Amino acid sequence: MRKEYRLKNSASFSYIYKNGRLISSFIMNIKYVKAINLKVGISVSKKIGNSVVRSLIKRRIRESFRLLIPYIKFPNNYVVVAKPGIEKCDYHFISSEIKRLLKEARHLSLIEGSI
Repeated sequence: MRKEYRLKNSASFSYIYKNGRLISSFIMNIKYVKAINLKVGISVSKKIGNSVVRSLIKRRIRESFRLLIPYIKFPNNYVVVAKPGIEKCDYHFISSEIKRLLKEARHLSLIEGSI
């Protein structure tokens, strides 16, 4: 994911946690608020594993979002919060779960078979 799509500011994370809407599954929560530009932040707790495992999960989530950026309808700021159990999931499952959650929130404009 390019740097322009990354959410880095601590105040931005706090704002989204406080004011964001929630969509969730058993391996992750996605909080979002309307914004001018699309940005994505990823939060993985130390409860999930050591630094190697947490970095792997962040890379998988970041890559999944990178592929979906052209299909997101509205500019929102997203924070993806990983839950315990995500460390057992592979990339394809994480990607399909993110896609399912964004479809559920009606944020994706997908043509079937395009991704």
